Amino acid sequence: MKKEMNIFGVRKIAVTISLLLMAASVVIIALMGVKRGVQFVGGSEIQVKFRTPVDISDLRAAFKKNGFSHASIMQITGQNEFIIKLKGKAGDETAKGSKVSQRISEIFREASKEEKTSLFDLNKTNATDLAYLMKKGNPLKIDENEMIGEKRTVYDDIAEKIVQARSKKGDFFNSIDEALVSVTQPEVKDFLKKSCTLGNYIKLKEDTFSPSISSEQTEKAILAIVMALGAILVYISIRFKFNFAVGAVLALVHDVTISLGMFVLFKQEFTLPVVAAFLTIVGYSLNDTIVVFDRIRENLKIVKTVPLDQVINTSVVQTLTRTLLTSLTTLFVVVVIFFFGGLALKGFSFPLLVGIIVGTYSSIFIASPVYYFVEEHFYKEK
Repeated sequence: MKKEMNIFGVRKIAVTISLLLMAASVVIIALMGVKRGVQFVGGSEIQVKFRTPVDISDLRAAFKKNGFSHASIMQITGQNEFIIKLKGKAGDETAKGSKVSQRISEIFREASKEEKTSLFDLNKTNATDLAYLMKKGNPLKIDENEMIGEKRTVYDDIAEKIVQARSKKGDFFNSIDEALVSVTQPEVKDFLKKSCTLGNYIKLKEDTFSPSISSEQTEKAILAIVMALGAILVYISIRFKFNFAVGAVLALVHDVTISLGMFVLFKQEFTLPVVAAFLTIVGYSLNDTIVVFDRIRENLKIVKTVPLDQVINTSVVQTLTRTLLTSLTTLFVVVVIFFFGGLALKGFSFPLLVGIIVGTYSSIFIASPVYYFVEEHFYKEK
């Protein structure tokens, strides 16, 4: 008969390694601190795209020159696209009003070598402002008294089609003719050609977070993780027994602590998508743990005379192949996202990458030993 692997026999070594890693993680977090994103400290996040290449060092110098020395600027690989984050005082200042926003727009204009003009920019405008321009100029000579029915919305419809065409394209109009391809009225087309221009940059996204909202976001993020752990404790207590629940929750605390420690060590930024990633780690790790616990419960009903540590070892061995195959499959996908998913997904995929590895380890080497300890010391019949 083939001898069974004694995985459970190394539990003391595994728990010792985990305790050391958790202690190291706590020290790293305490000394380095969590690098919080603008959602949690207040400020602004702007994603801008330029028509022609712009050197990131020139862009940094321009922000510093204009009083934004703490601006964080990252370039999206292979594109003329940048993400600018303004935290702390700069972010608070940005949130105060349009003057600072105009200063930032001026930086982008200079960086893109865009000439100052009073013409209307079709690469930046929204449908409402464009419709207002046409209503003010009124190239179709529609009398105010005739502004009913279809005539009332004719300029709104034209503006909406132009803006939708730009959104469908994804970035810039390359020529005025391209921008006005949907305009069928010659008078309107001539008016817009004279009144409009095409800028060299566009803001793809601009989000501002006040300090009070950011503080609330931090509290909600912490509460979400704590509530998730609490709900899991209640669920496993009902689904199995409380001693199983203790093992599952402590394994999850282990996973989150070590993942967060690695996250801080590699100076990753803590954002709302990262909160989602940590909640995903909790759910993923729990899934593996439940599979092991379910097998332990089934085996306990079958072999009531076998010592508990042997039953646990057998259960872990029986589920080992399934656990490893599932984790490796998921890990492969996350690795692809991490290396090829771009800057936007890197912050989300990094904690998942660490969490899947640590979660698989804890499902095998941490959750069951904790359950065994609680069962032997607090539930065993004397």
